[in-house]
Amino acid sequence: MKRNQRYESRLEKRKQNRFLNIAIGLVFLLIVVVAFNLFSGDDNKTASTSDSEQTESNQGTKEEDSSIEMESDKGDQNSSSDESENQKEDTETNTEETPPDSETPEGGGPEGPWSPIGTSQTEPHQKSYDSQSQDWKEMVQALSYATNIPEDQMTIFWLGNGGGPDLSKGTVQSKTEKVKYDVVLQWIPEKGWQPTSVTQVQ
Repeated sequence: MKRNQRYESRLEKRKQNRFLNIAIGLVFLLIVVVAFNLFSGDDNKTASTSDSEQTESNQGTKEEDSSIEMESDKGDQNSSSDESENQKEDTETNTEETPPDSETPEGGGPEGPWSPIGTSQTEPHQKSYDSQSQDWKEMVQALSYATNIPEDQMTIFWLGNGGGPDLSKGTVQSKTEKVKYDVVLQWIPEKGWQPTSVTQVQ
């Protein structure tokens, strides 16, 4: 009897030990699985976090670059508009300071005083008595200014050399008043033809 009881008690202890060992093994395996999931989850989370941070950083860099480019474009536009405004102001200043060639200078008429009429020609000046030349047109303008006869009301009897390289002489008459004048013109460098004498002739 005692041997049977001892044998049975040993079997029960073995069963209990085996059960405990299995239970411990399962618990250990569960701990390993949970720990693996935790660590791998942290790694993935860390990786995704770093990826998102890198993406945000890249986006921030791109936005900063875009803003810098926009500011640069605005700066270029502002500088371009400033330059155009300066050019416009310079043009207006030059227009105010330099009267147009077609503008009649003060004085004029047979009694004078006379000033150079202005010119669009460059130096050195070459006289030309070709009726299609710019020099001829400016001499006619000077004759009109000297006699106070409008060009479309003026008859030119003669226009030619006045006795010197910078002198011309013309004889003109008003179509309406029938008054005839001899006019001597002198070329003033860069200022154009200037009447020097106006004489009424019979």
